[in-house]
Amino acid sequence: MWVERDRIAALHRFKIFDSAHDADFSDFVQLASDICNAPVAAINMIDESKHWTLSGIQCGDRELPLSHSICAQAILQNDVFIVPDLTCDRRFRDNPLVAGEPHLRFYAGTLLKTSESLPIGTLCVLDYSPRPAGLSDRQSFALEALARQTMTQLELRRTTMNYRDGEIAREKLELALKEKGSLVKEIHHRVKNNLQLISSLLSIQGARIADPTVSAILADSRNRVRSMALIHENLYLAGNLANVSMRSHLPSLCSHLRRAYANSKIELTTYCDDVKLDLDAAIACGLILNELVSNAFKHGFSEDLGGEGCIKVELKLLQSDECVLLVSDNGRNRLPADDLKRSESLGLELVRDLVEQLHGTFTVSTDSGTVCAVSFPCKKRFA
Repeated sequence: MWVERDRIAALHRFKIFDSAHDADFSDFVQLASDICNAPVAAINMIDESKHWTLSGIQCGDRELPLSHSICAQAILQNDVFIVPDLTCDRRFRDNPLVAGEPHLRFYAGTLLKTSESLPIGTLCVLDYSPRPAGLSDRQSFALEALARQTMTQLELRRTTMNYRDGEIAREKLELALKEKGSLVKEIHHRVKNNLQLISSLLSIQGARIADPTVSAILADSRNRVRSMALIHENLYLAGNLANVSMRSHLPSLCSHLRRAYANSKIELTTYCDDVKLDLDAAIACGLILNELVSNAFKHGFSEDLGGEGCIKVELKLLQSDECVLLVSDNGRNRLPADDLKRSESLGLELVRDLVEQLHGTFTVSTDSGTVCAVSFPCKKRFA
């Protein structure tokens, strides 16, 4: 036996009370009336408080209280429910539609069942005169067949409606995502502009300071800010706001650093696998790159040797789901490969902190020139 709350829930899933149209079901009612030779026919839905007519012929009010509904008793039955004379049935003889206008006397109805066998209403025929013989077998079969076709129509309508609802929901979601994407892009654009403004202020301030040490410190700070600004610029220009394509970002950052040391004769080359990092990892990686390349430009090559050489930057994706950032040069050895913690350089201290944020490792080799390697897990940092 079904549970009433399940039956009501099944009925409301069809959204019949809100948007069903009589024209979609009038043919079934007309056929039921003709086959059963009955002046009244209707498709009725029964919820927890009312009897509602979806389509009907001579059926009176479209909505009735359950106390007036004969179909409210019919949905409790299993087969075609036939009452030859309503005045002789104690369940209906005092019903206002039987005792008064329109003086109904005969009722026959069959259930409208969902695919879960939950009755949500009836297809019924009525007459103003008693029918002791009820319906013939052919009429009963036809009434049940029409009820099944009515349910097929209801299911088709629900599927179509759900598809339309899904399309509307999808369009709303796409619009919301588009608006969110535009907002995020605008945020990245504004952050980039603010960082560029700070970079410009540091540049102006550095140009006004005669002390070369202080000026160099401001220049380093400017490059760090510019490194972060480039991340937001690339995100603004990119279609994917979830991550940064390092294949395009790394060369642009290196180009900026090369321009910062425009007077240098050092060659700077880059290579990058198709690596994509989230914003935090991309910023950390960019700042590490900025520190190591700047260090190589400033301290790796002696002017007395012509100040010439090569710096190579590589970002590789290993099969072990690790990223390796390599900054190598053929200049003089200058970093404490045996113990990086011995260095009091602000830049190296910043590199160590950033590597820790990436949960990575930082090593330096000075066997041939200087090779700085930063390895960090990137399984969840690339697409």
